[in-house]
Amino acid sequence: MSLLIKSSGEAPGVYPAVERGRQLQFLSFTVVQLDGAFNEHRIESGEEELALNFYGGPASVDLEGANGRWRVEIAGRPSLKEPGSMVYVPARSRVTLRSQGQFARILVTGAAGKDDAKPRLILADGVSKNVVGRDNWQRTVYTYIGPDMDAAHLICGETVNQPGGWASCPPHKHDRLAPPSEAPMEEIYYFQFEPKQGFGFMRVYTDRDDPEPFDYAYPIEDGDTMLVPRGYHPWVTAPGYTLNYAWMLSGEGRAYGAWTEDPAHVWVKAS
Repeated sequence: MSLLIKSSGEAPGVYPAVERGRQLQFLSFTVVQLDGAFNEHRIESGEEELALNFYGGPASVDLEGANGRWRVEIAGRPSLKEPGSMVYVPARSRVTLRSQGQFARILVTGAAGKDDAKPRLILADGVSKNVVGRDNWQRTVYTYIGPDMDAAHLICGETVNQPGGWASCPPHKHDRLAPPSEAPMEEIYYFQFEPKQGFGFMRVYTDRDDPEPFDYAYPIEDGDTMLVPRGYHPWVTAPGYTLNYAWMLSGEGRAYGAWTEDPAHVWVKAS
């Protein structure tokens, strides 16, 4: 199975990329693009909790679930360099997404949910911001749905990479149970560049003594999706292009930062 899913482009439509239990064990993922005549899409979350991540816009969300009816308006998002809005949808909810006269892209990520959660709107001013790394591996991490939020499995956010910058450095992995330092969690990345013709490269690899070792490298372009079922996963952005990548985690644990860094490269933190 290739870990890279190429962009579906910008045509309005619904583009399923990952089915939970098929390509990945813990996560599902779909890209919804609303514009023109296709300005509305309905979703039934079933047993999954969902994270809705918004680009472009404006848009609206109407939800009906165990807690009754709920509606929010999502403001337009002019830039990928700053955080936007995210909506948390509990399991067993019916959702209607609508664009408001302009192109809207909504990332729909699912994981096994729970019955007692409530819908929530996370606005830009409520997002946790953390600048990590330094030099050409410094980036800004925005956490929308963190471990402290009432959810069953999802942890979701975005990272903004500086032009020519590296991320996930030193390379880290979260694919084995080694408490408290590491918990098994799958991850999905969705990449968007400013300007759109930007590109980068991502490496996904295991330790050499892994029972089933692999080492893959992929070219990344605007609108591409990467699956990380296991292994280390650093990447780099081409000079001149800002990269915004949405990241979504789910697995056996629910602790952001429960990972192990590649011992061959951890020395850069002290240099």
